[in-house]
Order: sequence, then C-alpha cells, then structure tokens
Amino acid sequence: MNKLIYLCFFILNILSIHNSYAKDISSQLNVNGNLLLATDYRFWGISQTNNNPSIQATLSFEHETGFYVTLWGSNVDLLPGNSLEADYFLGYKWRINNQTTIDFQYLDMNYPGASKDFHPNFSEYAVIYSHIDNLKKGDSLIVSGYFTPEYAMESGKQYYLNISANYPLSSSWILIGSLGYNKLENEENFIKAYGFGEKDNYLDYKIGLKTQIVGLEAELSWLDTNIKRGPDSTKQTFYFSLSKSF
Repeated sequence: MNKLIYLCFFILNILSIHNSYAKDISSQLNVNGNLLLATDYRFWGISQTNNNPSIQATLSFEHETGFYVTLWGSNVDLLPGNSLEADYFLGYKWRINNQTTIDFQYLDMNYPGASKDFHPNFSEYAVIYSHIDNLKKGDSLIVSGYFTPEYAMESGKQYYLNISANYPLSSSWILIGSLGYNKLENEENFIKAYGFGEKDNYLDYKIGLKTQIVGLEAELSWLDTNIKRGPDSTKQTFYFSLSKSF
C-alpha cells in the first residue's frame, strides 16, 4: 500500500507542476502532460509490471526551436526494494518539412530504491525518424534506433531497432502496429540483463486499434515476442489502455 501511495504522490506531483506553471510559462515553450492507465507496462515486448496493471505519467517541456525535456514515471515490479521507474529525456526534434521530422534523444532510466548491486539504472541514445501522410492523410511511419553503452545489470552494449505505423481506418478508428528487434553483445550478457535466454536477441510485435472514448484515447492491442522459453512476462497478451492528455 505504501508503494502505491508513493506512486500516486509522484504522479500528482507531475500533474500539479503542469497545472501550476502552464499558464505562466513563456509563449515559446509548450507544456504537455499525459496520464495513462493500462493493463500492463511492456518495454520492448517484456512486461515491467509482472503482467499487472500500470499507471504512467508524462510531463514535457517543448521549446519552439525543437529542444525539449520530458519527465516520465510508471510503477514497475522488477527488483527487490523498487516499485517505480522514473526517467527523463533530453532531445531535439528537427522538423525537415511539414511531413518529416528526425528526433535526437538522450534517455536516462532510473529505478529508485533498487539495490545498486543490481546496477539497474542505464542511459540510452536514440534517433527517431517520423513521416506522416504517406498513403493517406493522418497516417504515420516511425523508424527508431536506440543504443545503450552499458545496459541494465552491467550487461554491456545493447541495440534496439523499431518500425511502427499508424493508419486511420475512419474518422474514429486507427490501426496501429510495430515490429522491434532487441540485441545484446552475446548470450551471456543477455542472461545477465534478463535472467533467461538462449541467444542474444529477440523480436517483439504489436498490432491493435486506437479510438476515442468519452474524451479519452483508448487502445486495444495484441503483443508478443519470439522468445520461446522465457517467463510469462514475455508471452503474448492483450493490452488495453486509457489515456488523457493535458
């Protein structure tokens, strides 16, 4: 119960910062927030909450030049003494034209309360290419690449590639899908990072629908990986979420 209360205070603090300063902030700076409730928290296809529900909060400060800072938090169930993931992103979004952007990003992942003996915290660098209105107005194609010099549990270099797309089926329904590829340096490091494995890489998949329900964005998706002998956190699941942006 104390962990849940701590998480709620963290989320409320993020939202209160947004409400307190959004009206006074410079006209050159956009402040955006989001609160999401989901049946799971899947990071690159693997559950971070032991297949249990997740509460996530986001707060972003975006300057008109393209620079931004994002704070993000979620409950997790990964390590003894830890029940929260608290991250921050620093980035620059280069707008090439009205349809195309390239996002350069630094991400810092933190797991408060977890023993430093596990070495859970890590940093990532990302490049994200996005193009909209490809086949139909409102659709999008996103190709992203991530690199970590020292992944969690001191498991060495880690690489992640992802391609995702959104396609509006109608004014109310959007078809979504993604394919990701996660690779560590070798099988030994993969086992060190995840606690299981027979090779140094895996694929994750997602396909689903998004729509609006009483002012909330709703998503229903099917998620899976090609991991054959992993724990339940790697198995296929149906994912449902409701989110609200501020």
